[in-house]
Amino acid sequence: MAEIELEKIGSEALSKVQATIPEWIEVFSLCADETRIRLLIAMHAAPGSSVTQLAEAAGLSPNTVTQALSTLHRAGVIQVERDGKYRRWRLVHPGIHQLLHQLQAPHSVLHPEH
Repeated sequence: MAEIELEKIGSEALSKVQATIPEWIEVFSLCADETRIRLLIAMHAAPGSSVTQLAEAAGLSPNTVTQALSTLHRAGVIQVERDGKYRRWRLVHPGIHQLLHQLQAPHSVLHPEH
């Protein structure tokens, strides 16, 4: 039986995703903060939530939520829309969306499963 060249298989796998590694490092860094991951899970379940709604859902102060949302927004993983006097936040990063599915985060009851 031929020896399997595991190092070659591993090297080929890395070369296929090498360009995306910096993005995944940023994604995992963003998700490594408890406040941010709680907000991402809440937005995944209830897209279009306001700061007040996210604060209540996550058990955080509105100031803490605003700071975390600012970080996520600067990173481009969430978007905000104006709705009268409210700002509505939603997750737009497909990789984080997929990661939340892998972590079995509940999906929004407002949208069909996918």
